[in-house]
Amino acid sequence: MEIIKQELYDVYVKYKDFNFMNYYEISKKNTNNKYSKGFGFIAGLYAPSYVDEMRCGNATIGKEIKNIDKGYDYKYYFDENDRIILSEKYLSGKCYYINFYFYVNNVLEFIHYEVDGGIYSLSKSYYDDNDRICRHIQIGIFDKYNPIDNTIYNEHLFKYEDNITYIALITHYNPPQWLIGEKSKKTGIINMKIVDNILYHLDDNLNVKSFYPIRFKIVNGQKVNVPLPKRVPIFKIIKENLIKILDKWRNIYKSVIWINCESLDLEIQYTTLKEDNEAKWNIAFYDANEEKIFDDLNHPQVLEDLLFNNGCNTDDLINESDYFVNKMIKIIRELRKEGHITDDTAVILSNLEISENTLNIAKKINKKETIKGFAEKFGM
Repeated sequence: MEIIKQELYDVYVKYKDFNFMNYYEISKKNTNNKYSKGFGFIAGLYAPSYVDEMRCGNATIGKEIKNIDKGYDYKYYFDENDRIILSEKYLSGKCYYINFYFYVNNVLEFIHYEVDGGIYSLSKSYYDDNDRICRHIQIGIFDKYNPIDNTIYNEHLFKYEDNITYIALITHYNPPQWLIGEKSKKTGIINMKIVDNILYHLDDNLNVKSFYPIRFKIVNGQKVNVPLPKRVPIFKIIKENLIKILDKWRNIYKSVIWINCESLDLEIQYTTLKEDNEAKWNIAFYDANEEKIFDDLNHPQVLEDLLFNNGCNTDDLINESDYFVNKMIKIIRELRKEGHITDDTAVILSNLEISENTLNIAKKINKKETIKGFAEKFGM
């Protein structure tokens, strides 16, 4: 870890007195531009290392857009060789951060710069003679660089064999002095490999422990996006999978069915409690009977793309995704009409945080007397 700290400190010293804004104004002229919208890490679609994106699983870091009339979250600048040299990160329409990509032989020095505050974060990437990333070092992904000390340092190591990319994610923990003890001194290692667009997690003997699809594959060391099928009838799949789960629960009395929309997996749980108390109307008290509505890991990705294209915020499906909510209301009403959900079973469609919108949705899909206790507890 001490070597990594020194390497990053050297980058900091090199650029701490650099005139970033002057360089920015000069460099952004006569460049090719691209734009993206949606959630992203500090560098949007063009992070120096793709490991953080890869570990998001089904979550997207945004999508490139051509029509910028409705705004964008990132703007990217490319030189005549189509190599990224700058990017801007916007919040509420204002540029708050600028990313600088400095290429020195086979090394990329990356600076995440806060417009009103100077250097915020930094990293360093090393490339082999075939222009493939082979090593990357950074502080914690959302941490601010501290030239004196940081508590987490990440190192990404890459090895390429035919069509397989092996990756070791090494986390070096550097706790504050007052926390130092035998248990706090540790290094975490996660071994992975990518084959096509499948990410495999490996154990210490490099045997596969688990796997899931990601949005890209690695071809000769370069990230190549894998498009998802566009004609998947995603809400038809949601309804069909709900019916399968409800059929398994057919002989169980369910006073409340809770569809948890905290993530795009969409989990469903139930309680058999009859008495109107906190345990009945609080998912935290439910037994561990949850089921994922999606059994195919590609489907949350397809749902996310669909919602993105309909202007929905996938970080808050209940309060900021009217398209999703209206589709789900329609499905639940159909399930009631078809007899899969009885009238005396309350259905709550919610994130883990109950909001006014949660109650409004509940009123649309339940009889008033069925959710009387819920309305009394969470009435806004």
